Order: sequence, then C-alpha cells, then structure tokens
Amino acid sequence: MRYIIVKVLIFGRKCDLSAAKKKNYLKGAAVLAFGGIIAKFLGMFLKLPLVRILGDFGMGLYGNAYPVYTFLLAISVIGLPVAISKMVSERISLGKYDGAYRVFKVAIVTLAVIGAICSSVMLFGAHFFISVFKWHPDTYYSILGLSFAPLCVCILSSFKGFFQGMQNMTPPSISQIVESITRVVVGLGLAVFLYNKLGVAFGAAGATFGATAGAFVASFFLFLCFLKVRPRLKRQISRQTSKSTEDARTILRILASIAIPITLASLVTSSMNLINSFTVSAFLQKAGFSVNEATVLWGQLSQRAQTIISIPLILSSSLAASLVPTISESFVKKDLKQIRQKTFLTFKVVLMIALPCIAGLVVMSSEVTTLLFGDANGANMLRILAIGIVFTMISTTMQGILQGVGLLNTPVKNLAVGCVIKLILNIVLIQIPWLNIYGAILGTLGADLVVASLDYRAIKKFLGSTYGGLGMAFIKNLFCAAVMGIVCFFVKTFLGGILSNSILTVVVILVAMVVYLALIYITRVLNIEEVRSVIGK
Repeated sequence: MRYIIVKVLIFGRKCDLSAAKKKNYLKGAAVLAFGGIIAKFLGMFLKLPLVRILGDFGMGLYGNAYPVYTFLLAISVIGLPVAISKMVSERISLGKYDGAYRVFKVAIVTLAVIGAICSSVMLFGAHFFISVFKWHPDTYYSILGLSFAPLCVCILSSFKGFFQGMQNMTPPSISQIVESITRVVVGLGLAVFLYNKLGVAFGAAGATFGATAGAFVASFFLFLCFLKVRPRLKRQISRQTSKSTEDARTILRILASIAIPITLASLVTSSMNLINSFTVSAFLQKAGFSVNEATVLWGQLSQRAQTIISIPLILSSSLAASLVPTISESFVKKDLKQIRQKTFLTFKVVLMIALPCIAGLVVMSSEVTTLLFGDANGANMLRILAIGIVFTMISTTMQGILQGVGLLNTPVKNLAVGCVIKLILNIVLIQIPWLNIYGAILGTLGADLVVASLDYRAIKKFLGSTYGGLGMAFIKNLFCAAVMGIVCFFVKTFLGGILSNSILTVVVILVAMVVYLALIYITRVLNIEEVRSVIGK
C-alpha cells in the first residue's frame, strides 16, 4: 500500500491534472488499491489452513524465512517500479513513445539482474542467516522455497511499473489477484503433499514456494498482456516525428534518483519485521528456551497473532492510500483549512475503527484464535498485541497525510526512530525469562507508540492547530468501545456454556456491531454533515 501512496504523491505533485484526467487517474488508483486489498486478504487466509497443517513449529520455520525475503524485496523492488511508472508516464504525456519503451527495456534488464543477485543471496546465504540469527536448522528449506521469488518479483514489478505508467491499472490489479490465488493454491497443495511425504520442514518449504509460483504466474500473465499492447505501442513509435535520444546510462541515473529515496523508506519499514526475526530466537535461547521452543513461540506470534491483527490494519492502509490524493489536492490549493478538516475527520475515523477492534480482540482473543486456527495458542499474545492497533493505525494514516503535504522524509525519520526503540526493547526484554516472547510484543507497542506520537506532533506542527474537539472525540469513542467490550464479555460469559465456540464468536461479533453502531449514533461520534462538507470539497 505504501507503493500506491508514494506513486499517487509523485504524480500528484508533478502534474496539474485536468478534472477528467484526475478522475481517470484516481479511478485507476482505486482499481489498483482494490486489487491490492483482495490480494492481501487472500494472502492472509493462506495462513489459516497452514497453521492447522504445519502447526506452530512449522509456521515458525515458515515465518523465519519471510523477513529476510521482504528486506531483500525492499532493496530490489519497491523503488524501481514507482520510478518506471513515473518515467514512462512522463514520456507518454510528451508523445515520446520510443523513450517510454526504452525505459521499460532498460528497467526490466536492470531489475532482472538485481533480482538474480537477491535470489543468489537467499540461495547461497541461507546457512549464514540461520547461523547468525540462531534459527532452527530446518529453516534452510523454507528459505530455499523462497530463494527464486526475488527474481520473479523483480520481473513482475517491471511489468507493473510499465502498465501503471501507461495509466492502465487493470492488468497490474488482476495480476495481484492472480499472484495471490496461485500462491494459495500452490502453497497449500505443496504444504500438504510435502508434509505428508517428507515432514514438517519440507511442508513449510512447500508453503514458501507458493510465493515463488505466484510471482512467476503473475509475471507470465503480465507478459501476455504486454504482448497484446506492444503492437499498438510500436505503431505509435513509428508515427513519431522526432526520436528520443536518451541512452541507457541516462535512464539508469534518473531511475536511481527516483527509486533510492523510496527504497530507503521501504527499508526502514521492513526493518521492523527483520528486527523481530533476528532477535526473537536468539534472545529466547539466552532466556533458557530451546531452539524448538523459540521457533514455536515465534510461529504463534508471527503467523497467528500478527495475522489476526493485520485484518483491521488493511483498513488503515486503504484509508491512508485514499488520503494522499485528496490531501495533496488541498495542499496544492494551499487550503490549510481543508487539510485541517480532513485530518480531524481522519483521526475520528481511525478511532472509530481501532478502539472497538481493540476491545473486541481483548475480550474475544481466545475465541477468535480458536475459530481461525483450531486452538487458542497465541491468544494471550493477540490480547496484548491488540492494544497497539490504535498506534499503528494512527501512524499509518498520519504517514499518508504527511506525504500528502509534501513532508516525504518525516515519516521515514520517525519510522527509523521507531526501529531503534524496537531494537533496544527487544534486546532488553526478550531475554528476561518471565517476559520471553512478550518482550517482542512490548517492543512493538513501544515503537508504534513513539512513531504515532512523532507523526502526530509533525502534523500538529505543520497545521499549527491544537485539533480542537479531538479529545472529546477520543473520549466518546473510548466510552463506546468500552461499553461494547463489557457487553461482549457478559454475552460471552452467559452463552459460553451453551453455544459452540464458532457460533458464540459470530453471535458476540454481531452483538458488538449492533451495540457499537447504536452507541456512536447516540453519542454523535461522527457528524454526517461534517463528512459531507469534507467529501463535497
């Protein structure tokens, strides 16, 4: 989702779009965002059956491999597709179709080389990572399953950047869904087959290979789409009266100048997960846990608790993505009043989503975990981790606002501070035996709180406003969420011995929705006229 935010911002700042073009672009961005949301949900639901197949130990092996993979992707993928789309779009707008095509050809070769290097690092560096991070030796097979994914994802990303630069968002959006479906089908299929034939380590490897298969199939899909549009592109090139004179070196220099700042931002973001990955197992072993026990605990945290927490966070990512163009528009018009109104409304919406989620997960953590994964392992982790939902949602949406007003570096700096806090807290707390894995959770909460506070302070400084009425909005939302939580607790207690866990969980969720919606209506947490006044402008 950060990819979409930065991309919208780049175009929004550089181009003075007409109303029709702006509408078409935002429609395309919405299509891309929708595809991303569907893909995220599909990827998330892959883990539900995987936990039942592989168990917590197998999911720990599965979870060990991914932070290294995502960190390498942050280096190789995140910045360049945005740069490709920007450069292609600029040349198309000037009628330089040959220049746009040359950008794509240079970029796909560059990304293929970078992807091959990253894949080689995973393939030949697996034993090194396992040794340094104190992972279980069987993590090796999970890393191998992912080792060719960077190459496939790099090629996939070059095609995505090309189509987005052509303002054709449909193929990239469909490719995200194709990638996720393939990952689920192949990952689950191989996990079951290899688990039954060769054991849990190979089952986890089969699950991680799903990511490689998904990226490969999605790349092939976009390649077919490219073959379909290439003849038309070549006809447009043949009709050009003047030819582009840019050479490969010039294109690479421009690509790098655009991509490097975005890549640095992505590196900081992915470092949060990497910190957990290389501190949890090592410091749990210092606290007296065996490598097997550490792997099980990591599996419960990374693949159970964090998976459930990611559900409401998808909403905040979508909200942040939608904020950037509208905030950017107000910023270009120098309409500070509108920015204040939109920011205040955003805070209220975030609180409306985050606080009831916290209350519901604190009360129903065991029941929700059992419903999704078949048992309550990791429920206490979920209960504590849920407290941080409000901090994460605030920081995510505030980053969108900060980017929308042109403060691109501020969110990166704040995230970097959060990473330092996270690293220190993890090192200090995880090795305390009675805290163990909960030290990592407290580290996450502390880091998220610091980042959210810094983002809030930056926006407050920019707007020069004290957010009048925000305190009352927080109190109202907190009251509604607390009452909802109390009602849920009593309903759960009363019906717990009568209904099965699945039915009980559904009933409590429905009751919670009715109670919370009634309370926010009664207390007028969100004013409809206020929403209309902001949207209308």
